[in-house]
Amino acid sequence: MMKLMVLTCTIGMIALSATARAVDAGSAESKTPHYRLVMQVGPTETMYTAAEVKAKHPDSGEIMVSGKMAGGMPGMDHTGPGMKPMVDFRHVELHIFALGTGKPVADARVSITLTGADKKRHAVPIARMYGITEGLDDLHYGNNMALGAGAYTVDATVNGEAARFSVTVPPGS
Repeated sequence: MMKLMVLTCTIGMIALSATARAVDAGSAESKTPHYRLVMQVGPTETMYTAAEVKAKHPDSGEIMVSGKMAGGMPGMDHTGPGMKPMVDFRHVELHIFALGTGKPVADARVSITLTGADKKRHAVPIARMYGITEGLDDLHYGNNMALGAGAYTVDATVNGEAARFSVTVPPGS
């Protein structure tokens, strides 16, 4: 009887932890006919060109492969006239994996638009990048952008294949 109770509790704990990962705020997954897509919205990332990384040797942040940095970066003053406070800047990223191989897709045509409860649409300026510590396995598309806390519908298109996500951006992420 004791073994059955321990087993039941263990299964319940596993189920709860799997549910928490599946509905993790700021993150969502979807599939299209050819891709597995992982959408994440998190804290603003410092973004560098390859030349800046070579010269400065940072140990964190993102290396931009194409596109341009948009929005805020940590350490920048966003409190002047017409500037949004730093808490409103987020890093929006879409990871694209080929269904057949599971590998990141390096040269996709991507668009990402977030729509909040207020029905305002926020188009993400697309840059292609990867994390300095993670390397090319972390290749993703997105950018830093002004985005307040709340629930968003995310419409993404990858090489003509559309997906829709729902994400919740927590305050101060």
